Amino acid sequence: MTIEHHPDITTLLAFSAGTLEDPYATVVATHLAMSEGGREALRQINAIGGALLNAEPEAELTAGSLDRLLDTLGDDDRIDVMPHDERTVAGDVPLPLQRFLPNGLEGVRWKWTGPGVATADLGWGKDGRSRLMLLRVGAGRPVPEHGHGGQELTLILSGAYRDRFGLFAKGDIADHDEDVEHQPIAEPGEDCICLVAVDAKLTFRGRLMRALQPLFRI
Repeated sequence: MTIEHHPDITTLLAFSAGTLEDPYATVVATHLAMSEGGREALRQINAIGGALLNAEPEAELTAGSLDRLLDTLGDDDRIDVMPHDERTVAGDVPLPLQRFLPNGLEGVRWKWTGPGVATADLGWGKDGRSRLMLLRVGAGRPVPEHGHGGQELTLILSGAYRDRFGLFAKGDIADHDEDVEHQPIAEPGEDCICLVAVDAKLTFRGRLMRALQPLFRI
């Protein structure tokens, strides 16, 4: 499997710093579990970040600093970003996604969202806006032309789609912001299933699609 599309460098930097909301961090972590090249890029970013921290002058800690730091760390929702063994994928689901899909992709309960399109909600970020979901587009079917109200990360789990940016296949990730408009079309022969993180609704270009958007729920 050759992965051609990776997260933007600013997205990887935010992931390394731990500032991405959970839905986005889950998409990036899942991509990294599928991409050795992505994991190597993150290792390099982490090494640079560590070197920069080591170069900073030492500062005295105030009383209770350690306790306050420990209070901010919670491991209940921690994402296993870099698996410590070679098992980055179990069944048809990469390990960072296992907690959302314990029964694999076959166990997903899809909701009809539009012609040839279905979704399944997986969770929300702590900000109350960012959303993690699965998107399934029928083989050979298009998604209506649209833009994005905010950032959207889309990771291909199976199948493939093509848009004006090229072909996106298994393991590829599309990192789009509000300046992007496109129309993904699933490749023939297999449904395209994607893991998606968004923080705003899509903005459809067509008048009919805008009118029907409340029905489609995307």
